[in-house]
Amino acid sequence: MLNTNTIHNVLNILISLSALFVAVLLATGCSQFSDGMLECSQSFLSPQITAFVIAGLSALKVAINVVRDGLSGLVKPQPPVSK
Repeated sequence: MLNTNTIHNVLNILISLSALFVAVLLATGCSQFSDGMLECSQSFLSPQITAFVIAGLSALKVAINVVRDGLSGLVKPQPPVSK
């Protein structure tokens, strides 16, 4: 059986790393204008790619939860972890 908890946690880690990558973009040549737009002509990767990756990973997490627990599973309390 597929361990969806492991996949869920791996996706959490990837999303966190993606957010860190946005910070790296800002540190490596992107500049943020006063309206929030990023200008990255001096950076090695565009922020659009990073945004698509973050959105895709987040959508995959929600899809896994819906397939695993159904729509009602998104709001039901989780059982305690047995030790």
